[in-house]
Amino acid sequence: MDDNLIRAVARAFVVLRLMNTAQRWTIHELHGQTRLPKSTIFRILATLQQEGYVQVDPARGQYALSAKVRELSAGYSEQAKVVTAGAPIALRVTREIKWPLAIGVRDGEAMVVAHSTMPYSPLAVHSTTIGHRLSLTESAMGQVYLAHCSAAERNSLLDLFELSLDAPRQARMEEIRGTLSQVRHDGFAVRRPGRGSESATVAVPICIEGEAIASLGMTVFGRLISRKMVEQFLPVLKSTAAEIAEAFASDQGQRQVG
Repeated sequence: MDDNLIRAVARAFVVLRLMNTAQRWTIHELHGQTRLPKSTIFRILATLQQEGYVQVDPARGQYALSAKVRELSAGYSEQAKVVTAGAPIALRVTREIKWPLAIGVRDGEAMVVAHSTMPYSPLAVHSTTIGHRLSLTESAMGQVYLAHCSAAERNSLLDLFELSLDAPRQARMEEIRGTLSQVRHDGFAVRRPGRGSESATVAVPICIEGEAIASLGMTVFGRLISRKMVEQFLPVLKSTAAEIAEAFASDQGQRQVG
């Protein structure tokens, strides 16, 4: 084990993972499975019990996980699972096509770049875009998500956006709905370079059963973006998004349809 790692923490997780495979354990049983010293197991169990993750039956000398262990997965959302499933796929494709890819997930009224392969791309416009918040209505990754998410989610988000607009709202909302309708028809969105940006992005949705759960974007130098380039890379973007969706669905035991 690396000297920089905390051995006690690693051992505690060994015990937790093992205890998750059966309802009740004795120290002797845990010792037999982990080969850790019984004194070490006792200290681990005592610590976990103190923190509320383990409960003990003193009469039988048996230990079990408590309901509190469910809290350990509370921060691991569906969006995080998409990134976990998609990160190695995006990296592999970037190494093939050289252009950087990003996985975007919705966070409130914005899209957030949750993963980026820019550090691994020889053609990266920036060092990374991880953590960047993007407009749902102006960015390619936001538009493609909004166009392909469920109708209920889309309508709620557009209602919120409309409330933020100054008058006249109707014309602006008609323009946005028209753009989203076109993006849904095309199956992709393009952000062209504008003020303060020298890059362009082509994005496609990552869908489960026909509804977007995230978006996949490829960022290039703005002056290179063209219809020919979009047509060249669109097939690989769509196949990559489908592969990510399939990996996510497989992890969740779901059947990927759309």
